[in-house]
Amino acid sequence: MLIAEELLLLAHDDLRTAPSLFDDAPYRLAGALLVELVIAGRVAPAPGGDGPVVVLDGAPTGRDELDRVLDLAAATPRHAAELVDLLARHVERPLLDGLVDRGLLRREDRAVWGLLRSTRWRTVDGPAVAALRRRVHGVLLDGAAPGDRTAALLTLAEGSGWLRPRVPRERRREADARMHELAATWWRGSPVREAAGAVGAAVAAVVSTVTLVLPTAT
Repeated sequence: MLIAEELLLLAHDDLRTAPSLFDDAPYRLAGALLVELVIAGRVAPAPGGDGPVVVLDGAPTGRDELDRVLDLAAATPRHAAELVDLLARHVERPLLDGLVDRGLLRREDRAVWGLLRSTRWRTVDGPAVAALRRRVHGVLLDGAAPGDRTAALLTLAEGSGWLRPRVPRERRREADARMHELAATWWRGSPVREAAGAVGAAVAAVVSTVTLVLPTAT
């Protein structure tokens, strides 16, 4: 499962109100796709984010979402922040539809005030979702050491509020502190992590710009 898909499953957990279409979710998802390719050794941002993202291996990945990122990065030199902004425009719906097709999300269409149609997605309980929740809980509350993909997932979710409904109220500060710690420290320690960190910094910059106008989910 892609990191971006795991983000969506957490964001649309059926214990909470799903994120608004007008929040910063698309930018976090776009960043997750780019980080996925960095961890896989397919792309690398310039050191310090001062240059365009370089495609190291443009072979098909088997996932259309990732192949589109590779194609965009190869077609025109773009910095990580530019790629995140471009990808965010069309990233969310294909990922949502794919999760629905695999039975991991449920689509709900309803009328609002009897006039307007509204579409929502809800996370469907099952083995894959249960394993994701256990993994996140273990890192945030039980002291488990995260792998690179889990650490990237949590750092990209930091500040979104998406995980709070699955954390006992009395331990939410503890979970928030753990996410903040990961966001501040995980990117160090290896060339791959540092490269992923450059993407993470680009996502954070774009998200902070968006949230000056549009609030994140709480």
